[in-house]
Amino acid sequence: MNTPSLISIKKLWFSYEGRSIYKDVSLEIPRGKITAILGPSGTGKTTLLRLIGAQLTPQQGEVLFDGINVHKLKRSELYRLRERMSMLFQSGALFQDMTVYENVAYPLFEHTSLPEEIIHSIVMMKLEAVGMRGAYKLYPSELSGGMSRRAALARSIVLDPDLVMYDEPFVGQDPITKGVLVKLISDLNRSLGITSVVVTHDVREILDVAHYVYILAEGQVLGQGTPDEIANSQDARISQFINGDYDGPYAFHLKGSSSYLEDL
Repeated sequence: MNTPSLISIKKLWFSYEGRSIYKDVSLEIPRGKITAILGPSGTGKTTLLRLIGAQLTPQQGEVLFDGINVHKLKRSELYRLRERMSMLFQSGALFQDMTVYENVAYPLFEHTSLPEEIIHSIVMMKLEAVGMRGAYKLYPSELSGGMSRRAALARSIVLDPDLVMYDEPFVGQDPITKGVLVKLISDLNRSLGITSVVVTHDVREILDVAHYVYILAEGQVLGQGTPDEIANSQDARISQFINGDYDGPYAFHLKGSSSYLEDL
């Protein structure tokens, strides 16, 4: 199937331990584009990625990947479908007892029957794409935070997936490393045609490269559009989040059950 949207989420309801996370949410992730998922902390942005990968199951609604309802698949079918998806975890999640080369090669040994010399060439090409070929013999403990993130990115693209989901890829990175990661996300999307979904709080960085943006809050889609449309939104809630204003519709002080004077 070749629809304009690689992922379609329709009328999604999801609660966790009695807390409502999503209430009748619908959104489309365009094929071959970079889509940013933004929103205040605790709104379930990472939860959305887990729903797309069928790690979690919604109470109502559908999550379609290339027209396939991921939550209706048998386990073996889901595992095959997941070969077309990849995740760059916030921590990188590299195997600590494996070298960079072994980490990147692992999915190829696990999911293919390619000869080792072909695997070697693929791994080196992916490491070169993220600027990490010179570190292939190193262990994760020998890498900086930015290098670990790039090694993990090489592993996430080694099977040439249709979709890469990025969970807070810039967190804890210095400005230079952020710039490198932003460029890599953009370059890989353009050169490989990968559909990218980026969950992040780093508004300025992602708006420079995203094709489309969703802002999630209060269990719903608060706003959506191109980066220019989001940046010029007249919705005070969106403006507060995009500009990082401490004062606005989202209050700095949490309301208590009693007054401040009473608490004193």
